Amino acid sequence: MANNIDKTAANVVERFKQELKPEALKSLSSSDFELLTKLVKGAIASEREATAAQLETLAKGLKADIEYIDLGL
Repeated sequence: MANNIDKTAANVVERFKQELKPEALKSLSSSDFELLTKLVKGAIASEREATAAQLETLAKGLKADIEYIDLGL
């Protein structure tokens, strides 16, 4: 999964660079883009973590429902 986050972050930063005017691009350093990449990675990871927690809660709820079903067979 980390590779996927890395790829996505790199794509976002690369797309951002394409949107900048040449003079703006020249005024930013590689460390600025490295920082942006880290921020994007952090945002993606945070969202995935929240989604995973929601899925875990949902899965626990579904399991609990299954355990209490009485089929009466």
